[in-house]
Amino acid sequence: MSHGGAAVAGKPGGRVLVHAVGGGDLGLAGVPLAAMAAPDYEGDADATGKDRRPLRKIFEGLAETGTHVSAVVLLGTTDPSSPGTRPLADRAEEIRARLVSADGLCGGRFAPQSVVVVPVEGPYFQDASRALGGWLAERRPAEVLVSCGSGAFALSVGALCATLVAQVPARILHIDAAGEPYALERPGDVDGHLRLWLIRHRFWDILVEADSKHQDLWRLLAARQAGDLRAASEALKYGTTELPARRLEKFADPWETTKAALFERLGRGEAADHGILRAWFADQLRRWFEKEEKDLDSRTREAIQRLLGVFQTRGEGEGNISGHIRITSQVVQGHARCVRMLKDQALIDLYTAAATHAAHLEPHSGASGPLPVTLLDAAEEWERGDQGVNLVGATGTTMWPVLGSGDVLGLMAVGLDREGRDSDDLLAIQAVVTCLRHRQDVLQRHGVPRLRLLASPEAAERAHRLARLSPTDADVKVIEGVQGDLGAVRDTVLAALAAGDAATGRTGSGSLRDVDEIVLVLNPGPPLTNYGMIAAAAHWSLTAACPLWVTGLIRTADGAPATSEGQRVLARLGADRMLTSLAMGATHRLDLRTAQRLAERGSDLLLRVLPKLRALERNLFGKPLGPASRASLLGLARQRLTLIAHACGRQPLPAAYLAVESLRPALFPWSVFKTVCEAVPSLRELAQAANHTLHGHALDKRARRGHGRIQPCTADPGALLREAVRGLGGPTRTDHVLIEQHQSAIDALDGVYRESG
Repeated sequence: MSHGGAAVAGKPGGRVLVHAVGGGDLGLAGVPLAAMAAPDYEGDADATGKDRRPLRKIFEGLAETGTHVSAVVLLGTTDPSSPGTRPLADRAEEIRARLVSADGLCGGRFAPQSVVVVPVEGPYFQDASRALGGWLAERRPAEVLVSCGSGAFALSVGALCATLVAQVPARILHIDAAGEPYALERPGDVDGHLRLWLIRHRFWDILVEADSKHQDLWRLLAARQAGDLRAASEALKYGTTELPARRLEKFADPWETTKAALFERLGRGEAADHGILRAWFADQLRRWFEKEEKDLDSRTREAIQRLLGVFQTRGEGEGNISGHIRITSQVVQGHARCVRMLKDQALIDLYTAAATHAAHLEPHSGASGPLPVTLLDAAEEWERGDQGVNLVGATGTTMWPVLGSGDVLGLMAVGLDREGRDSDDLLAIQAVVTCLRHRQDVLQRHGVPRLRLLASPEAAERAHRLARLSPTDADVKVIEGVQGDLGAVRDTVLAALAAGDAATGRTGSGSLRDVDEIVLVLNPGPPLTNYGMIAAAAHWSLTAACPLWVTGLIRTADGAPATSEGQRVLARLGADRMLTSLAMGATHRLDLRTAQRLAERGSDLLLRVLPKLRALERNLFGKPLGPASRASLLGLARQRLTLIAHACGRQPLPAAYLAVESLRPALFPWSVFKTVCEAVPSLRELAQAANHTLHGHALDKRARRGHGRIQPCTADPGALLREAVRGLGGPTRTDHVLIEQHQSAIDALDGVYRESG
């Protein structure tokens, strides 16, 4: 039997009812499909409750409110539910034939072109989303009503996801209250949450414009993140800020600024290169060694002293400091922090990649995984003394841990108890906790899987039993009293999430506001409970300033519970707009790894911009795509410097350092770059300015002197960049190519921002 060649005409832009065919439509509510010899689509017109056909309830409810439906889309799965049964897609075709017949069905009658069957190739929400999405791609209804309450909940959610992707207005229609459909809208005042996202992801430069009341603070934090000491030094000298001098002195301290710049840039997932990591490594090792030297054995002490000497002399100009680190790591013994640092193989690998000055040339990976333990511990120690936590808190918003909490929050509804299901239920809980752990694998630290089980009063005892028997390394608790309509469920869940531990702005608070991701696990149960859970999760993702992931419980081939491949489609309910705004800010300041990382956390709407961001990063920092002549290389160099000059005129960024890293070694090997600098004095000055920054070797130089402050760089990087372009043979007609590409990426993000509004 054919499933769906018809096209829905109806009124242009009319209202469409989407209904997933289930057992209730066949007269089998709560009964296995295999138990029926022949379906009864019409049923008794006087029947009540579950015995009354879903379509009859829908048509009557719509008629009572005068809601006109111009077309009906029936979803039916193409795979039989059990051997010997017919697929529900076949049954959907039979229902369609009755709806377009002279007698109609369940009180409804439609023209043949106004009812269509959309076959769904599997029983899960992703299958329904793909199927209906393909149908909606060729049409633009004014509104879609998605039915629920008659079984086949996964298909109902899939239909809702399809409307989000197609950006078609949709409401949820429960069959027992068909005259009062619910709109699963974005939480109110989505843009009002932007400040939270800017603070969580530490976009201080955007906050300068967005929050003028505290712009002095945001400007200092932005300069600190860029490794720039000038703002604090000038404020100390001229008194241009209301912050007390003792606060400003810390902002002007090179070591404090180095740590802040490192951890905040790592937290954002950005590094044109890991120059700031190299600077931090040497100084942190020296500081820990000076505190712990007396507790070390003589062999370990002498080995670390030799390594620190290599750092100060930079290997007598021969390089290979990474090799010296590896040799030292094999010699040192003990449990002191300086020893543990040298034994941290993941950290040494990261340093080695940074020492090549080519870490930014490696392909971007959105699944980098946890950072080295030494970095995580050092970040936590810095965070405890970071004055930024209290300063930001005084503006009315508590900060988030700089490298995230590592916690992932899962939400899942628990249905009524059924005899003999405990073992199966526990396997399902374990599958969900495993899913949360897998989501943690892409975060910068491993935290705690936090699962909240939503339970009605009737299901509370079962939910608590499951929580008690859950894996001991997971935080599993029950949210009780979940009942009522979608709005009531949403409010109950939000109140429970907000009632937990308070955020402190530092790691380890246990606050659900600090989770790094939210995972919705769709589970067969009361549909309005699940939809209310979706609404609550969309709101909480904005409050927690974190992405939202949706998955569902499925069965493997051997019948065991598992979770399906997830989607980010619910980011359309608010997170997309926040992520896009942040990605635009990152692109403006050439933090292109950050921009990609943010885009990857959005829905397919935001993913469309990724190719532009990747191409821009490749053209700004990457190697030429093939053999290039000297003239071509000079042309590429001019394009890169022109873009950096354009960007640094508006954004606080380490322009001199970025300029050097964009040219060496991607375009010019070290020896060739030295020759080019000799021919172009302004480029040589840029290289010297980069060398004197915290990203370069400013801390090394201070360590060699043994004392003294680092003088802020007084060079004008914008002027030097423009002069370097002239020294390299410009300006020419093609020097602005990357500026145009940069603007194209920003325009694409702006388009998504507007579309997601």
